[in-house]
Amino acid sequence: MDERVTSQLGRRPQGDYEIHELCPWGYPLVLKTHPYLGAISPTLYWLSCPYLVRFVSKLEAEGLVSKYDKRLKEDPVFQSALDKAHESYAKERSLLIEESAFLDENIIEKLKTSGIGGSENREGVKCLHMHLAHFLATGQNPIGKEVWEEALPWKAKECPSNCPPVPSRDPKPLAVIDAGSNTCRLLIAGVYPEPLKSPIINVNKGHWQGIYTETTTTEAGRDIREGKKKTAQAVERYLSLIEAAGAKLVRGVATGIWRKEGLPEGSLEVISGLDEAKYSFLGACSSLQLKGDVTVCDLGGSSLEIISGTDGSIKERDSFELGFWSVFKALGINESKLSSKEILEVREYVKKALGHIPLKGQLVFIGGTATTLAGLQLGLNEYDSSKIHGYRLDLSTVSIGWLPRWAKERESSIELGAQILKAILELNGDSYAIVSDMGLMAGILSK
Repeated sequence: MDERVTSQLGRRPQGDYEIHELCPWGYPLVLKTHPYLGAISPTLYWLSCPYLVRFVSKLEAEGLVSKYDKRLKEDPVFQSALDKAHESYAKERSLLIEESAFLDENIIEKLKTSGIGGSENREGVKCLHMHLAHFLATGQNPIGKEVWEEALPWKAKECPSNCPPVPSRDPKPLAVIDAGSNTCRLLIAGVYPEPLKSPIINVNKGHWQGIYTETTTTEAGRDIREGKKKTAQAVERYLSLIEAAGAKLVRGVATGIWRKEGLPEGSLEVISGLDEAKYSFLGACSSLQLKGDVTVCDLGGSSLEIISGTDGSIKERDSFELGFWSVFKALGINESKLSSKEILEVREYVKKALGHIPLKGQLVFIGGTATTLAGLQLGLNEYDSSKIHGYRLDLSTVSIGWLPRWAKERESSIELGAQILKAILELNGDSYAIVSDMGLMAGILSK
């Protein structure tokens, strides 16, 4: 993927960076750079998509920057919205600056206080590319939002020769929100005229794929008060992103801990464990195009759903309080690093609870624990759904040591989650399972 970025920019990126957003075909769209590792960079977000770079350059050549400069002087509401974007940008950059950073005081001051793209006086627009990149990464830039609306539907007649043709945005994109016991997730999907490289969702005719996905770690199953607050904040942000994308919210669901605690946010609805199991099975089987006997295991923070079926038709389904936070509490485990004794205790506890469940045919794991373990086994420095989806996860060889940046938020739960999945494999007399990065949300869209 680094070679892809280099080919897009026509040079190697300076400093330490990560790919923050991908286009519909899984190619880099927005890069996020570290403010000082490798190179000093007050610009957090860079637009890397060649088509959008050219498109925005055309808007600048047509005088759009001057029009925005004039509008900012005449429209105090618009100016206020941009001021908030500058503040958010500076705050996010400041959080990446460690106290031990060996930098000149003037550089630290600029990195902490300058606005979008390093704008010191925060006056004028400076560069539309930076505003669009900021919007695509955070949804919090008024100029970037309007530039994005200019680019939709996509108007490119052709992408670079190594990319598929750019599709239209008709019909309207669809969105689903899933609030669980450990994370709150968003999926926005659009339909395209040809199959793509990333996971595809079967919705009526056409090829549906995620245009945008986002996951917020809430750990509600660990701390319900803080988890409820984080979930409500995430949902509020997701609703604004859905509106910005011109998408339709199909359904917002709450699962796991929320079945006991009630709704964490008013626009969601609590669904039963059996309904969660049904949608998870449909999403996994549909996106992997599995035939014959299949058993899907969906491990979350509060519950574990197990669903068996044949040729996409469900035969048996059940939901158990065997999510990793539930097991933590049931066994009184307080540390994320398990002792040898605790590992055996966890596996026996899970196998005893599941001993009567028939695990027929191909075993499929879905959920954040499984996808994280797959990414670790693949050695991914950045999360790549197209590589994880359909991956054959062998838990007898997976190693949980240093976690890359994209997996850090699972540090407190990944070891226990891995042991729960290992117990399921032992129960089935197997050492591996297929991982699906499409589950409940894809299942809701496919109905």
